[in-house]
Amino acid sequence: MTESVVTPLVTGLSMAFLTGLVDAMTKAATPLLFAALGEIVAERSGVLNLGIEGTMLMGALSAFVVTVTTGSLWLGFGVGMLVGGLAGLLHAFLCVTLKADQVISGLMITILGTAITTFFGGDWTDRNIEGLGEVYFPIVGRALADVPIVGEAFFHTTPTDYVALLLVPIVWYVVFHTNLGLEIDAVGEDPESADTVGVPVFRLRYLATVFGGVLGGLAGAHMSLAWIQQWSNGMTSGLGWIAIALVIVSRWRPFYALAVAYVFATFNALQIRMQGIDVTGGPIVETLTNPIFMGMYPYLATIAVLAWVSRGEVSARLGGPSALAVPYTREE
Repeated sequence: MTESVVTPLVTGLSMAFLTGLVDAMTKAATPLLFAALGEIVAERSGVLNLGIEGTMLMGALSAFVVTVTTGSLWLGFGVGMLVGGLAGLLHAFLCVTLKADQVISGLMITILGTAITTFFGGDWTDRNIEGLGEVYFPIVGRALADVPIVGEAFFHTTPTDYVALLLVPIVWYVVFHTNLGLEIDAVGEDPESADTVGVPVFRLRYLATVFGGVLGGLAGAHMSLAWIQQWSNGMTSGLGWIAIALVIVSRWRPFYALAVAYVFATFNALQIRMQGIDVTGGPIVETLTNPIFMGMYPYLATIAVLAWVSRGEVSARLGGPSALAVPYTREE
């Protein structure tokens, strides 16, 4: 094969690989982004929710069951969000009203969500649905979808991918440029002072935690109805924990969360795209590029992040809410 033939062939393979990688990265980032945005709002109010994993699982299963039963994708998404909101409400009741330990409450919700979906989800693992189809972005999508590499990923994808991206500036604006956002920050930084000037500490913490649960349920519903389009036990595979680490790395800022979500999603996308590709270069390179081994990368990064921020001075430097995970009791 001559050089003139080899070069276009290699270029074509590279373009196809990059296009598929970006497309897989976009889809893998969406559930992370939904969960992280909800957790950012909850943690800014002072409530740590480690139950995201369980919330996503319950949202995914409930959305899938409703969709298969009724044939309505949008009803499925609605129920998934409702279930996520109820999980957030339970966490808020335990932590805000009963002053329970937020870490224990969150872990309980994750364990509960895992157990419930494992018990009830077994009969739904063999079901298939058509799922949420890909659409062009309004007005400009059809023209920009032909842009090499990124066109299909960002301008011809599922509606929930667009919603996740549009939520980033919305959450950013609410958090940093509205009175509601300032009040949420106030109850997360100094709830006693906020209560003194009339800010409804308990109500805002409930609102923020339920909002985080709704987005966690939406993240799960997106996985079962739009991304994977089926249900399997434990299908979140630790994405809820990755979302928590993502919030910390992004310093509780929505646009930073967007960037970090795509970094984490790249590991997932690489694992998928590397399947069936033979890489040569010695045993070390072959091991590091093995799809099974690469599947550990997001979790290794999560462990590294959580270990890093567990140091007090690092947490303070990142600028986390001062009253995060600290129950507030109004003094008489």
